[in-house]
Amino acid sequence: MTSSNIALITTGGTIGSSTESDSVNVSQGQQTLRDHIEQLCQRKSITLTTQAAFNKNSEDLTPSDWLTVIETVEEAVTSGIDKIIITHGTDTMAYTAAAVALYCHQHPIKIIFTGSFYPLDHPESDVTTNLLGAFATITESKIPNGVYVSWADQEKKIHVIDALNLKPMAFDEQTFKASFNQLIGTFKTADSLFEAHTSAHHTKPIAMPLKRSAINQKMLNRSGERVYQFVSYPGMNLMQLCSGLATGSCVIINLYHSGTAPSQQGNGGLLEAIKSFPELTFLLTPLPSTYISTPYASTVALLQSGAVLFQDLQPHLLYVILTLGLSEGLNTLDILTHLNSHQLLLPTP
Repeated sequence: MTSSNIALITTGGTIGSSTESDSVNVSQGQQTLRDHIEQLCQRKSITLTTQAAFNKNSEDLTPSDWLTVIETVEEAVTSGIDKIIITHGTDTMAYTAAAVALYCHQHPIKIIFTGSFYPLDHPESDVTTNLLGAFATITESKIPNGVYVSWADQEKKIHVIDALNLKPMAFDEQTFKASFNQLIGTFKTADSLFEAHTSAHHTKPIAMPLKRSAINQKMLNRSGERVYQFVSYPGMNLMQLCSGLATGSCVIINLYHSGTAPSQQGNGGLLEAIKSFPELTFLLTPLPSTYISTPYASTVALLQSGAVLFQDLQPHLLYVILTLGLSEGLNTLDILTHLNSHQLLLPTP
């Protein structure tokens, strides 16, 4: 396996960290990761260039860091690279991968995100397995151009996931999964043949007219101050939280698994907040359309009060879309219009 047009971009994260006396720390692991990558490339006869976009814990990333990654990708593409591997921390990989996918789908390139659950010096480290899986994915001709995440499970089977279908890793998981199990395919091991998958469920494509030239770091930081994300929980009270939000802000509510959220009258709950703050846009997501064909009465009550409900559109993805769109100068209505196919509309009486 030999290629000279592959770039590997590091960003920090667990895969670029080392275990110190009291913590896993990103400050000392970058060179160790570079040395390890070089050894793997020699072993696999792979030629690539390596560069760092930055070196941070992924939990500390902000939307402006998405732009740094995108700019680093564009620099590689300008230099003639058409295959890019990005190593990234697990906590916010779903956000960065989504942002890169929304901007870079127009380029005839293949981008693979990967990382690790354990650092290189951990006895159960998955760094090598995931890097080898990324090498296999980036060079597999059966996988078309696009932005993907490549990740090994506990049996070292490599899962390839479309970046826009990636689910954030849950607290008790060590591997990433795809929404509705929509895997692109798998390798039984990094050295095995690729097996493409078919899925009975296919989410609707997202076609946002985003223009890379229209965004900058300052605009991204500003737009991030206008999009808020809250998780549904029993007895949630949004009145005090929403009273401090600027006019025109978007409030994303992560729904329960059945596409519901608290809808009781009074007690400062979500229903009261929607009615009390018409200057805010309340966005509910996601309703799993495969399983819930008819929304619950509680969901209908929230819609009737003025909220917008999205089907099959994960909360982190909606956050990324809104943040990027607002940073380009689009207004909320413009952005939502391009997401019409994902909205559940109540029938006209």
